Amino acid sequence: MKLTYPQPRNNNSRCKTAALYIIFLFLLVGLVGCESDTTISGKMIVHFIDVGQGDAILIQAPSQTILVDGGERGTTVIDYLKKHGVTKLDMVIGTHPHADHIGGLINVLQSIPVSEVIDPGVVHTTQTYEDYLLLIDEKDIIFTEGRAGMSRNLGGGATMKLLHPSSPTGTDVNEVSVVVKLTFGQVSFMLTGDAEEATEKQILNAGYNVASTILKVGHHGSHTSTSTAFFSAVSPEVAVIMVGANSYGHPHEETLAKLTNAGVTIYRSDLHGSIVITTDGEHYEVNSKETYQYLPIKKPANTSTTTQGEYVGSIKSDKYHNLTCIHIKSISPENEISFETVLEARNKNYQPCGGCKPPAN
Repeated sequence: MKLTYPQPRNNNSRCKTAALYIIFLFLLVGLVGCESDTTISGKMIVHFIDVGQGDAILIQAPSQTILVDGGERGTTVIDYLKKHGVTKLDMVIGTHPHADHIGGLINVLQSIPVSEVIDPGVVHTTQTYEDYLLLIDEKDIIFTEGRAGMSRNLGGGATMKLLHPSSPTGTDVNEVSVVVKLTFGQVSFMLTGDAEEATEKQILNAGYNVASTILKVGHHGSHTSTSTAFFSAVSPEVAVIMVGANSYGHPHEETLAKLTNAGVTIYRSDLHGSIVITTDGEHYEVNSKETYQYLPIKKPANTSTTTQGEYVGSIKSDKYHNLTCIHIKSISPENEISFETVLEARNKNYQPCGGCKPPAN
């Protein structure tokens, strides 16, 4: 069911004097109202919930509580909400129909009251998406097709604006992602879902002000997102990468290098857990005092001898091995890389070999 907005009424005065008087009163009240509308009060807390390879973002604004995505099916997100005292949601946003974004929303919709769901409203034939839509219908939740230009007042001077999609088409559902900009005073958040370069270009061409303090890096740090033009326009101070163990190589080296070279402070959910940012509209604070330091992988010199180190990997793979692992023999010398510690390997997004089973931590 689509949300319908009531049409504004046209009130015509029978008397010109009365009309002028009403206008005078309106302007007088409006001046006071404008001052209160722009006044920042309270605080906003944005939780980037660790759901592994997926997205789930809880927004606690001064008068609205919103959940953007819910990770895969399971109780991780609903358990997190309950732990933080969230018993109802004013709004849920499913950025796009992939299971690692909307799966956990099913558990949320089943467990606590939700007033409205915003979704790109595209056709997607998976059981997860079907279950999600049926549950929205069964619970008679307002269903709004999210479109660029829509905005909401979140109280205390906080606002939310949708920058994408305008008219979603095509078969790549990443490119229909609902992209949201949150603004609270001088602090803003850009939440990009799995939007990729084509979407970023559309947003820039539409002329939106995308400059933001905090960037939720698109598509788990994939090189298909965070294009140079979009990243430069956003110009964030902080980047949050929501990622878990995966076979795609996320986050990609290109993205990590781009963020690092620009001096952006990086946080990763796979390394820091749930990342919580609290702001009063002027300053912000991150719950994790440790940040991610990207160290570029240096391609070793072409040599026939094994690179010295405690563990060995290949620049063509995402696995690290014990020195005695039989798989090391298949690594070409020019692709070989060594790690002094497990932490070094993990920080470079390498996973332990399933054969030789080196330490994971």
